Order: sequence, then C-alpha cells, then structure tokens
Amino acid sequence: MSRLRQALQRIFGATPTGALRSRTIDTNFSIIKEGDRVILHGKQPSLSKALKPGEKLQTPRGAVEHDSIIGKRVWDTVQSRKGQYTHFSIFPGHITDIPLYTGLNLRVSLPTLEEYVALTPRLVTPIYPQDANLIASLLDIHVNTPAAGEIQPTTEILESGTGHGSLTLHLARAIHAANTTPPPRPSRSQINNLEGRVTRPGEKDTEQSGEKPAEQIADPAQEEWDAWRAQRNAIIHTVDVSPKFSALAEKNIRGFRRGIYAGNIDFYVGPVENWIAQQKQQRKKTGLASLTGVNPVDPFLSHVILDMPSSNLRIPHVTPMLKRDGLLVVFMPSITQIGECLQLIRDQRLPLVQEKVIELGSGISGGRTWDVRFATKKSGADPSSWAVPSDAEGATPVEADEQPAADAISEVSTTEEPPKGGESVLVCRPKVGVRIQGGGFVAVWRRIEDR
Repeated sequence: MSRLRQALQRIFGATPTGALRSRTIDTNFSIIKEGDRVILHGKQPSLSKALKPGEKLQTPRGAVEHDSIIGKRVWDTVQSRKGQYTHFSIFPGHITDIPLYTGLNLRVSLPTLEEYVALTPRLVTPIYPQDANLIASLLDIHVNTPAAGEIQPTTEILESGTGHGSLTLHLARAIHAANTTPPPRPSRSQINNLEGRVTRPGEKDTEQSGEKPAEQIADPAQEEWDAWRAQRNAIIHTVDVSPKFSALAEKNIRGFRRGIYAGNIDFYVGPVENWIAQQKQQRKKTGLASLTGVNPVDPFLSHVILDMPSSNLRIPHVTPMLKRDGLLVVFMPSITQIGECLQLIRDQRLPLVQEKVIELGSGISGGRTWDVRFATKKSGADPSSWAVPSDAEGATPVEADEQPAADAISEVSTTEEPPKGGESVLVCRPKVGVRIQGGGFVAVWRRIEDR
C-alpha cells in the first residue's frame, strides 16, 4: 500500500491529494442542514429521516415540517401541528368547518452516536455504545494526521460481522484523524464497483445475466476518489455474509453526521475467508514468485475483530495476516464459546497470547473480568488448587471458596503443551469483582511470534 501511495504522490505532487482541497463535508454541526437526520425531543425522542424541503415528520405530538427544521440551530424549538376541524357558525343557519391546530414546541438536535445507534432501524441487534466503546478502547488505537509529504504505516482493521454498523462507526471515529479530507464522493454505483463487493439485492449482475458490461467512461471525480482511497493511512475493512445487513449498515453510517466517517470504511459482502483470499491475491509479492515459486504476503492487519457465528473457525484464516503485536478480539454470547476459541488456538499452535476475557454489561466497572485458561488438575485436588502450567510446581494452596489473586497467575502462551503428570482442564470462572448483568463476552489475544 505504501508503494502505491508513493507512486500517487509522484503523480499528484508531494502533498497528499486532500491536504490543499477545500473541505467537502460541512462540519459546522451547530446549524441543521438539508439531508441531516435529527432528534426531536418530546416525551419519547424520535429520529427523523433525512430532511428534505416540503416533507413532514410525523410524531405522536403532531406533524413537523422539515422546512421548519432546516436552518435552525441545534436545540432550538420547532412547532408540531396536530390538526382537527370544529363546526363553527358565523351566521344563523350557516355552519363552517374551521381547522384548529394544536401542538407543542419540541427541541431539535443532531443525534449523538449513542442516540443514533439506539434509534436507527435495525435488522440485527447492535453492539450498544457502552460495549462498542469498550471494544474500541481495548484496541488502544493511536493515529495522527500526517504532515505534508509524510508517509505513515497503514493501520488496517478487519471487522468480520458488520451487523448494524454500530461498532464500525466507533472504529471509524477512532481512526478518523489519520486520513486527510476526502474529495467529493462519486455516485453510489461507482463506489460499489470500486470496492469490489458482490451484487446486493436490487443491483444487476451483468456477469450472471450474460450481458456485456457498459464501457467505463473516464470520470475525474472517480479518479480523484480512487487516488484519495489509495493514500488513506487508516482503513476499516468490514465484512458481512448478509447483503441485507451490509446495505443497511452502510446506509446508517452514511446517515450519521453527514457521512463524516464513511470514507474510512470499505464494505465487503461474503465470508471473511473469501475476503482474506482476495486480499492475498491483490497483495502478492510478484517479484519473489519467479525465485521461490510462491507469492508470499506480509501480514497487513493491525487488528482483527470477529463478531459472528462460529468465530473460532475463522481464527486460523485471519491470524496469518495479523501483524506482530496486533490484537485479535472475539465477541461471543457464551463463555464456553470463548473456551472453544482457546482450545482451537492451542490445538493449532497459533502464535497468540491471551490478554483478557471481559464480560460485557452495564456495571460501573465497565465489565467483569473472567479467568479462562488451561490448568493442571492434580489427582484428588480441589478445583480451586488447579494451577496454570508455569506455576503447577509449588503452587500456593488456596481455600475452596477463594479466588486466586490476579498477580498469582502467570501469563502463559496458549500454544504451550500441557504439562506432564496432570490432566489439562479448561477453567472458566469470573474473577473477584463487581457483579454485573452480562451482555456477552469479549476475549483479547495478542500476536507475539518470536523468531
């Protein structure tokens, strides 16, 4: 990717394409614009569709004209109107229906990310903001806006399981500072072809129908968009097997804050292993092919997030493309499924070291930490005395109802063989801490591969 950026900079000049370009997204979020989606704060907050002149928004408190919202400052009030007719007599024997309108003043604002995730239409349960924020913080992302002419290592994050697009938005916000201002976005069809995704419902597949694809016409806007995408310093690759979910997630992402984060994201529809194979094909080192007979591909993913059924089966596909010191985050509804991931990593001797397992929920601490590891079961020993392989010899006895201290458990690689002289068992138990209502489990592994 860096070679391509260097070539593009030689063509377009030393300064990245977006550095001197006027801003294409109006980031003055203090004034409501046409096309915005807004929150009307009544008894129950409601999220509008994109604002268009001449249209109305129906609320339980009456209809609100879009024209009355466009141009308002955030947190201004707008008048809802609930119409009804009453019979009124001006002259004897002459009855006229006169409309009387009732309504309320409603506050209007642009949605926060939390409100937006909660109120957008959904086909699948989203990762709620408190959990999405936790997952994003676990990745410990640090990016910086490049100086003119500077080429930074590309940060590429793979999210498998786009779903509602909630976590995708949080990740895109975290990397946003790394990229320059995008050029005007080309038409939707051009973006679909550009990103190489499979046909979605309602899109015509010319290959299957046998029709000849239309000749590509040079489009300056498309060329500028291609050039900007090629020089991005941070990218979210989001993959989902469902075209329906992917299409709705993309719509949601483009609808938030005038699509400010949409350019940071590439969408793909299909299994994640197909995406990995496609990326390998595109990134082959052709220069080494003639010497070795193979086309090696360096790991290019900074982090990987798996949020999908049977995530453990995808771990062997994504791990080889994960950079050293990169994080693998797996989101599962059950703690036993985290155990299956741990078993697979150990069986296949993958170069991953477990960092933590966290139960998601609404507790003050943000999540209860779990102890998920392989331990040595000694003959006739109480489960509380099971020790990890590295401290099996001379382990300090503990009471049956007492949890070992965190610093008494040594960090070990899940690729180590089970120790001799004892049966290896999987331990899954919460560590001592605040009790919370769990909403799933997140396990974090780091790739550490010594030569």
